[in-house]
Amino acid sequence: MCSLHRVLLFSFSISAIAHAAAPQTAAFIDRHCAECHDGEVKKGGLDLTALKWEPDERKNFNEWVKVFDRVSKGEMPPKKKERPEAASMSAFLKALRDPLAAHNATEQAKMGRTVLRRLNRVEYERTVHDLIGIDVPLKEILPEDTPLHGFDTVAEGLRFSQLQIEKYLEAADAALDAALVLTKKPEVMKQRFSYKNEEGVRKNLDTPEGTQTDKFNPKSSHRVLFRELPHGVAFFATPDYLVGLKQCRLPGPGTYRIKISGYAYQTGGETVTMMLYSNNYREKRLLSYFELPPDKEREYEFTTRLTSNEHLLVNAEGIGRNPGGKSIYSDGAKNFAGTGVVVNWIEVEGPLMESWPPPSVKLAAGDTPLKQLERDTWRNNQRIAYDFAPVDAKAALTGAISDFAARAFRRPLEQGEADRFVKLATNSLDSGGTFEDSLRVGLRGVMTAPQFLLFEERPGKLDDHALASRLSYFLWSTMPDAELMKLAAEKKLAQPAVLRAQVERMLKHAKACALTVNFTGQWLDLRNIDATTPDMRLYPEFDMLLKLAMVSETETFFAELLEKNLPVTNFIHSDFAMLNRRLADHYEIEGVTGEQFRRVPLPASSPRGGVLTQASVLKVTANGTVTSPVLRGAWVMKRLLGDPPLPPPPNVGSVEPDTRGTTTIREQLAQHRDVESCAGCHSKMDPPGFALENFDVIGGWRTTYRSQDKGTPVRKKVRGEGVWQYKDGLPVDASGELADGRKFTDITDFKKLLLDRQDEVLRCIAQDLVIYGTGA
Repeated sequence: MCSLHRVLLFSFSISAIAHAAAPQTAAFIDRHCAECHDGEVKKGGLDLTALKWEPDERKNFNEWVKVFDRVSKGEMPPKKKERPEAASMSAFLKALRDPLAAHNATEQAKMGRTVLRRLNRVEYERTVHDLIGIDVPLKEILPEDTPLHGFDTVAEGLRFSQLQIEKYLEAADAALDAALVLTKKPEVMKQRFSYKNEEGVRKNLDTPEGTQTDKFNPKSSHRVLFRELPHGVAFFATPDYLVGLKQCRLPGPGTYRIKISGYAYQTGGETVTMMLYSNNYREKRLLSYFELPPDKEREYEFTTRLTSNEHLLVNAEGIGRNPGGKSIYSDGAKNFAGTGVVVNWIEVEGPLMESWPPPSVKLAAGDTPLKQLERDTWRNNQRIAYDFAPVDAKAALTGAISDFAARAFRRPLEQGEADRFVKLATNSLDSGGTFEDSLRVGLRGVMTAPQFLLFEERPGKLDDHALASRLSYFLWSTMPDAELMKLAAEKKLAQPAVLRAQVERMLKHAKACALTVNFTGQWLDLRNIDATTPDMRLYPEFDMLLKLAMVSETETFFAELLEKNLPVTNFIHSDFAMLNRRLADHYEIEGVTGEQFRRVPLPASSPRGGVLTQASVLKVTANGTVTSPVLRGAWVMKRLLGDPPLPPPPNVGSVEPDTRGTTTIREQLAQHRDVESCAGCHSKMDPPGFALENFDVIGGWRTTYRSQDKGTPVRKKVRGEGVWQYKDGLPVDASGELADGRKFTDITDFKKLLLDRQDEVLRCIAQDLVIYGTGA
């Protein structure tokens, strides 16, 4: 039975097939299973002699599916027991498979593929952004969603609670505040700033060498950190309290265009990575990063959203050291010969806007006319310059709210469906509320209604509007666009040629990045990239830019396979990687420059290629100090082969790698496998993990383990300087033997063996895409 089919089966019970299957299975179970799985031995906690056929018991259903899976994969009966005859095995599996499939088809036709599911946090934010044309953050207002079966789109994990409803109301208010903007048009700034005019930097520059008057840098109050040049300022350190561009006063929240000019200074021909942050005095967030060439000016431009209480600050990787090893904090800037970065100027333009009042007003209020006030009026602590001017207020509310509800509900409205939302608004109007306040009440009701928050998918074949929503949220994580809605209204979307053409169109759209980020983030566990922090004594080369590059590699790799429609086998092994300079350096691949990711052919001798050898995957499957073949092997089984290992038996101790480097994890696992209850799972789980042992906790290639105690000291060049923080310990052994007896010597051999199981990988990916895309 195909694993995709099995996913469907897990949603329902097996009651209807019990008596039909039992006679044909009883003899097989008695002969091949009962010796270990009876009431006395009950191996693995399973007593097949007492396992009934219960129609509505999910636990019971899962047990029978598990029995089918273990037998069909040849795991049961175990190898040391008598093997069933092929005909007997086939008859047993057929006795389970056929009635299970038939029962599932009947139940699905009656109940639908999935229970009602709601929009998750990401889908809610993206939907509201498209619905009313705003871009303010909303996701963080809502409680975190509970992933099930690996994804936060699964209906059973998307529950409602009182807190959930309260937060939806809060998010709706925040969205409407951002959409219904009737204030005077903000002043658009376009100004170029120099750090020569920044107070903190200026005071530092004007401080004579050797004095102790610089209160801005308590770490080295007797040293100057900057050097003034004709066209800008050279930074040899970038402490946040000094390099915040506080002279830049933003006129208000919105999207801004930022340009920066600079170059690497005194770096001996090497580039420097510049980072630009925003800071609101509580936290800072990375806006963008880029490479500056040595001694040659580069201008870099990007757009980002900023709030009025944020200011900009710069940082740079690997500056402040000179060839002699002394830092700027020792020498001061006057005669410092080490690495720095020059910032010539920073230009800020915004907020950028198409028109005023913004388009979000029309998306929320429809065709309700506006009037410009002769003089500004204060309302809700805001000075408004425009107001709504409907001829008939109640008719305008009815039209605006009905049109809004039809877009929000992602289908045509049923007769009278918008009446209760209109009633909320007109009651507010009758009670003395303004038109805007009354409109907000009605729109708020729509944005917290079940028709908006839930997917409507009736049992049977999806109608065209339900299909449009399923497709749009699968590929875009947001509501259908106008083209999808038009095809749904014409009842053409379900036609195979039309559906295929729409999928191709949607995958080429910029919104398809949502599939890449949200699916790979959960399928490959990229969302856990921050779950561990590498030990800097062992891995001094790790930094934030490397972490960002790790995730970007996997996302751009997935996007490349989608865009080019490449074979699924590329997930196992590919002859290319998606790299930028930072990651190429980490992988020791030459000839890659710049911060942009691009497709890079891999040398024939490279162990890279496919997702298994990508640094992001290797980091999320390790802790910050050591690797574990068990964790990595379990990840391969679950994420690539669709065969997650069973939970360990109770009271079985864990295996902790030896961080002293005196024994290898392989030696410890060999002892662990001597325990009979552990051997079955570990024989499948450990080999894939062993194959990955040549990769350390941050995905770097190794032939020996790093140790803090015993071994040969290592001097490694990190960010232009030498460090001596760890030792080469015991050698790595990446060989192994699969449960079926096939052997490998390293990751290259293992990937060849994995290619022989590519159908399992294909089924696993398809299965996870179905779970992610349908919510069941």
